[in-house]
Amino acid sequence: MFFTDEELRKMAKDFVEKSLRIGRKPNPALEIVRKKYPRLATKLLKRKVYSKFSFDENEEKIIEKLKDPDYGPLIVEWKNKYYIKTTVGHTIRLLYSDTDKECKKFVQYVKEECWKRGAHVIDIPTNTFDSRKHLELIPFDTAAELPEASKMMARAYDFRIFIGGDEDINWTHGFEEKVKLGAPARQKIRDILDRYKVNWCLFGWPVMRKKEQLFVSPKKYKKVFFEAIKETFSPTVKKLCEHYKKLLQDVEEIRITANDGTDMSLSIKGRKIKVADGIMSEEDVKNGDNGLNIPDGEVYFAPVEDSGNGYIKFDYTTIHGFGFIKDLEVKFENGKIVWFNAPGKGKKIFQRFLDANTGDKDKLAEFAIGTNPKAQFIGETIVDEKIFGTIHIAIGNNSGPGFGGKNKASSHQDMIKVMKGKNGNVYADGKLIMKNGMPVGFKFPKSK
Repeated sequence: MFFTDEELRKMAKDFVEKSLRIGRKPNPALEIVRKKYPRLATKLLKRKVYSKFSFDENEEKIIEKLKDPDYGPLIVEWKNKYYIKTTVGHTIRLLYSDTDKECKKFVQYVKEECWKRGAHVIDIPTNTFDSRKHLELIPFDTAAELPEASKMMARAYDFRIFIGGDEDINWTHGFEEKVKLGAPARQKIRDILDRYKVNWCLFGWPVMRKKEQLFVSPKKYKKVFFEAIKETFSPTVKKLCEHYKKLLQDVEEIRITANDGTDMSLSIKGRKIKVADGIMSEEDVKNGDNGLNIPDGEVYFAPVEDSGNGYIKFDYTTIHGFGFIKDLEVKFENGKIVWFNAPGKGKKIFQRFLDANTGDKDKLAEFAIGTNPKAQFIGETIVDEKIFGTIHIAIGNNSGPGFGGKNKASSHQDMIKVMKGKNGNVYADGKLIMKNGMPVGFKFPKSK
C-alpha cells in the first residue's frame, strides 16, 4: 500500500473538513417558523437548549409540531431537554469504484468523517464493468429515459462526490448508439445540477486496469497518481496558481504557440479566472466555483465560446469510456472544431466520441494551465491535465457556475498539450507569460 492507515485517515479528514467543508447548513425550516410562529421563533433562537418547563401550554403544542422532521426538525427532545437545531446536515451522494481495496478503505474513512460532522451519506458502489453490462442489457429505448427519481435526487444533494476511476477505458465500445440516446438525459441532469448549484468533486484514484490499457508501468501509475494527490496541497501549487492568476488578470486575448506548428488564439475577455488548488473556499463558492478535482493544480477560464481560431496539436487525450488518443491535431474556426486528425485509431475514437454526444460538444469550453509539479503523464486526464509545463483546452459543456460559460453539451472533454521542451509559449495580450512551458518571472522555493 502506498499510504499507511494513518495517512489515509488524515487525507480523508482533510478532504472532508478542508477541501469541501462538509458538515452543516442552515435549517431550511427556520424561515418557515419565523413567518408562521414569529413570537415563539424569537424566543427559541435566544438559546440553544431549554428545559421542558420553559414554555406554556400553547407553546408546547407548537413545539410538538416543530419536532416533526418536516420542520427540520427545529427541536429535538433529548433527556428531558429541548435542543434548538438551527442547522441540519449536508446530504452527500458518494459514488465510488468498488474494485480497489485501498480506494474502498479511503471511502470508508471519508464516510466516517462526514458522519462525525453530522452529514448524511448515500454511498453507491460502481465500476465500468457494470456500466458496460448495463449498456449491453438495456433495451435501446430505455437508454433515452430520464427517471423522475433521478431528477429529484440530482437537486436534493448538497454534494456529489466520485472517488475512483475507469477500470476499462474503452467500456462504451460497441454501444455508442445507446450512449448517444442517453445524451439528452445527461444534459438535463447537468442543467439541474447547475440550476441548484450542487457542489461536486471528482477525486481520482488509481484503480487498476488491464496491462494493455496502461501507458506506464503499474508501479509508476500508482506512484505518480498518489504523489500528485499529495502535491495538490503543497505551497508550490498554491504559489504557481497565484502567479499565473496575476499574469492573467484583466487579460483579453490568449495566444498559444509551439514548435509543432501550433498557433491558436482565443479570447477570455470578461471571463473570471478560476484557481484550482484543492480547496473549495467560501470565496470560490461566492464566485460560483462549486467544483473540485483531486489531484488538483490548474488555473483556468471559460473562453469566449466563438473566439477560438487556429491549429493546435494535443499530446494526450483520454476520453472517458472511448479510449486514448496520442497526437490529436485540431483546427478551430470561431470557437468550433472544423478539422481533426490523429494517427492509428485516434481519429475514429474522436469521431465516435463526437457522434455519441449532443449539444455544443465540439465548441471551445476551457483554457487552462497545469500547476502540479508532481503530476506526470499516466493516461488519466485528472492527473495529466495538472502537469506543470502543460496547457489544456476543453470542448463541450461549460455552462455551470464552475466555469461561467454558455455552452450546453452532454460532454466536457479535456485535451492536453505539453509545452515544456517544445518551445511552447503562451502570450497574454501580446505579453509572454509562459516560455517553453515555464512561468515567466516565477522563482521556485529553494529546496532544503
